[in-house]
Amino acid sequence: MRIAVFHPGAMGSQLAAQLVAAGHEVHWVPEGRSTASVERAEAVGLIGTPFAEAVGFAEVVLCSCAPQGAVDVAKQVGATGFAGLYIEANPLSPKSLEEARAALPEATFIDAGVVGPPPKGGPSPTHLMLSGSAAQQAADLWAGTAVTPMVVGDQVGAASAAKSAYALYNKGKAALAVLAFELAAKHGVTDALTAQQVRQDAESLKDPALPENLTSVAWRWGPEFDELAETLDAAGLEGDAARGLRQVWTRLS
Repeated sequence: MRIAVFHPGAMGSQLAAQLVAAGHEVHWVPEGRSTASVERAEAVGLIGTPFAEAVGFAEVVLCSCAPQGAVDVAKQVGATGFAGLYIEANPLSPKSLEEARAALPEATFIDAGVVGPPPKGGPSPTHLMLSGSAAQQAADLWAGTAVTPMVVGDQVGAASAAKSAYALYNKGKAALAVLAFELAAKHGVTDALTAQQVRQDAESLKDPALPENLTSVAWRWGPEFDELAETLDAAGLEGDAARGLRQVWTRLS
C-alpha cells in the first residue's frame, strides 16, 4: 500500500521502517524538517515527497509525532479531503483525539498508541495499540514485522487510554526517580539511594545520571503529561498528579 508518514522522528521513522520491510511504499515530507529527520528517513528507505503529492496518493496516513503537533497534522491532512485510513499514533487526551478526528471527516480514523522502544527486533516488544472500526485493517499493515499490533477495542479512544495508562506508570516512575536523585544529591546521600536498587522494581535507581539522560526526551514527555492530565480529568481521576510531574519535564527541557 502507499503510505504517508508524519513525521519520521525516533519512533515514527522506525514504525515506517517496519512498513517498508513489509513491502509498503512509504513517503514522507522533507520540507521544513531537520537534517536529523532527513538522515533518519533516508536510512530506512522512505521516499521524500511534497505534501500534496504524499497525501494525494496515500491510501494510509500514519501520524507519529510529538503530541503537541498531532492535531495540526490532522487538520493539514484533513484539509486535502483525505479519505483513506488515518492512523493517529500519538498519546492524546479524549479532547485532543476528538479534535483530530473531527478534522478528518472523510477518513477512516484509527486511534493508536505505541508502548515500548522503537521497533528494531530487540528483547523488549514494541506494542502498537489500535482501536476503531478498521483497527484490524491497520494491524495487518505491520504483519510479520518487529511491531506487535494489539487491537484493544472497536471504539476510538481505547488505544489512547491503554497507551496513556502505561505511560502514566512508566514515565511517571521516571519523573519520580528524577526527583529522588535530585533530592538525594541535595543532601549528599546519592550512594544510599542507589544502594536500594537491589529491591524489587527499583531498577530506576541504578543510574544517578538519569536526570541528565532524560533531558533529550523531556521536550516530548512534557506535552504528553499535559495530555495525560486531561485524560485523567475526563475519567474523573486526579489529573493534578500528572500536572505536578509535568513540572519535572518542564525543568529538564
